[in-house]
Amino acid sequence: MIKSKREKSEFTEIFEQFLKTYSEFSEISEIARRNTYDMGRSAEARIWIIGGFVYRPIIRALYGEIPEPSQIDIDFLIERPPASENLYFPEGWTPSVTRSGYPYLDKGKIRIDLNYLSSFHSIIARQLSPPSLEHFFTGTPMNIQSIAYDLTGKTVGVIGKHGIVAIKNKIVQINNLEEAIFESEKRGMILKDFVREKAEELGFSWDLTPIHQIPDIEENHKENGKIPVRG
Repeated sequence: MIKSKREKSEFTEIFEQFLKTYSEFSEISEIARRNTYDMGRSAEARIWIIGGFVYRPIIRALYGEIPEPSQIDIDFLIERPPASENLYFPEGWTPSVTRSGYPYLDKGKIRIDLNYLSSFHSIIARQLSPPSLEHFFTGTPMNIQSIAYDLTGKTVGVIGKHGIVAIKNKIVQINNLEEAIFESEKRGMILKDFVREKAEELGFSWDLTPIHQIPDIEENHKENGKIPVRG
């Protein structure tokens, strides 16, 4: 059995050591903080780092090199949107929005995505209110994505049970089936290829058996290999 407390501490130590070597992170984290709710006038909103920027350096430290993506994506999850609609970005950064209308910034090979809990598709689709970090964890398409580093809670570190298990067991598995279907179809991929591609990228095995099953699945979602299989 996995001893979560020990491994969370180990993962936190690895990730924080990585941050110390990442020279751009001071500026990047300040951008996230400056784009939180009512900065300086109300209680600070919580900020988490999510996605591959968290799990990739941990995987590298534990298991060796994995391919470096051509673009470094740094995804922030912010508790609530800012009171002002003005996006803060220092000189050298180019602001833009995704096709879904969410803000991001570019600078060379680095991209910062500012995600707000209330705007997450999985949270909106499930009509969850008020949104919480746990809702984010249960709504990621794959287990490896269900991981976060708490940037504002200095004693918390790396959290996310299913993400930690994914790294420990070296397996990419469907986390939320409905979201995995949504994301794979948005990319024009069948579900099996969507999961397998991520697993092969990390050198992991894969499993389509969902951790969080939805009650009813349309027949067309069961076609083209969209059934529980392993690889």
